[in-house]
Amino acid sequence: MKELDLKTDLSKCKNDILYFVRDASILTNTVPQNLIYTECASDEVCGSFVNSAQIEAGSYQAAVTLVCDILNRAYRMQALYTSTLQMILDGKGISGILSDIADRAESSIVMIDMSGKILAHSFPFRLQNPLWTQSVKQGYCPTEFMEHIRTLRRENGKQPGSDPYVRICEEMQLFYLCSKITKNDMIFGYIFMIQPSNEFGADCYEMLSIVSRTLTETTLRHQNKITLRSHLYSEMLTDMLNGISEKQAATRIHVSELTFPPYMRVLTVKPLYYHGEVSLAASIQPQLESIFQVEQSIVYQKSIVLIIGVKKNRALPPEQLELLKTLCAQNYLLAGISNSFSDPAKFPEYYRQAEKAMILSQKMDADGLIHSYEDYAFFDILDHLPEEMKLMHYCHPSLSLLREYDQQKDTKLYETLRTYTLTGFNQNKTAEILFLHRNTLNYRRQKIMQVSGIDLEDSQVKFLLSYSFAIDLFLEKNTLYS
Repeated sequence: MKELDLKTDLSKCKNDILYFVRDASILTNTVPQNLIYTECASDEVCGSFVNSAQIEAGSYQAAVTLVCDILNRAYRMQALYTSTLQMILDGKGISGILSDIADRAESSIVMIDMSGKILAHSFPFRLQNPLWTQSVKQGYCPTEFMEHIRTLRRENGKQPGSDPYVRICEEMQLFYLCSKITKNDMIFGYIFMIQPSNEFGADCYEMLSIVSRTLTETTLRHQNKITLRSHLYSEMLTDMLNGISEKQAATRIHVSELTFPPYMRVLTVKPLYYHGEVSLAASIQPQLESIFQVEQSIVYQKSIVLIIGVKKNRALPPEQLELLKTLCAQNYLLAGISNSFSDPAKFPEYYRQAEKAMILSQKMDADGLIHSYEDYAFFDILDHLPEEMKLMHYCHPSLSLLREYDQQKDTKLYETLRTYTLTGFNQNKTAEILFLHRNTLNYRRQKIMQVSGIDLEDSQVKFLLSYSFAIDLFLEKNTLYS
């Protein structure tokens, strides 16, 4: 920026400088390209001006002052952008950056993702609002505020484009200046400057815009629409497993508009020989996501956890199950599958089922690498009973009678009845497992009924024997692995 006068050599004017002139009569046909002037002496000279503006003579000083302010502000904002970028590169952290800006604006700032999770906030948090104070401690936005944002987002025309804008949350009687964090036309989150009044300084708009721009250019520089959405799912599922309440989870899922299948199961896959989280995420996780065509997938506590869509109360599709079996066999993986459910907010409960299926399958020394919770639910009940309960007292008395008889007579009636029960009372399978002729098995069945006094054709007796031998098997394995 420079002022022209009679001493100025117009031939030396540069195109990247803005020039001012009080007396336009000094101008000739050779004039600078960027010009603000008061009057022009001739139409011929005026016609040669490029990128120029004419103002009244009395407005000259005000125009100079205004342009100075604009340029100074631009320099300040450029300096802020440079320092913000440097703070990120120096590892100061987003909260430190927000705190610096909040100090300048004497306000409070939070950064959230689309689900309402608070990713960072200024410190100290000046806003004296009980709901916000509590929410900042817990790491998520107040429900009322997130519902307000969701409503605003869904009402077409109510939310401006990429520039920061001011709104009021009437439910909380708070004003906020908002800047969206976007990448590839997808909203990743928001930065809010929140206060009781709507008196936001002009620099506040620029500061929030610079922060969102800087974060996009650094933190999100390698992200695309798919990875941004996967990140949102990952944050949501991880927070649920880390203990956020079911109500909070339901609210965040609703607000972020994350979608889940109508019916689903949790699949948990764990390596039998752990080689680190990087190996899981880089190799196994993409293969599982490809098999089941899902984006609800995370690495959590040395396992890969997926939410898989299924038909109501149905098992995994056979073709997917076969691919999973192959993957598990090739990579020495153990898998657990939960029961079917429909409410995504209950995900942690069904994650526990999938985990328990893996744990109990190893405790029970079960065959195979893929295990469904429905096959271990009864053992899970037993596993949760207090130690002082003597489980053997709940077994059918025929078990102890047959044990004693076998010890006295050196027979194998107990093992025969146990195998017969565990095969679902199938004589052919029992004979095959025990390498017995069918006549020998029939003889033993008759002897069992004679010694114990039970009727093996009675359905009630079969039920009592089934749960009794399940308890017996559980106690046997528990002794071995305790």
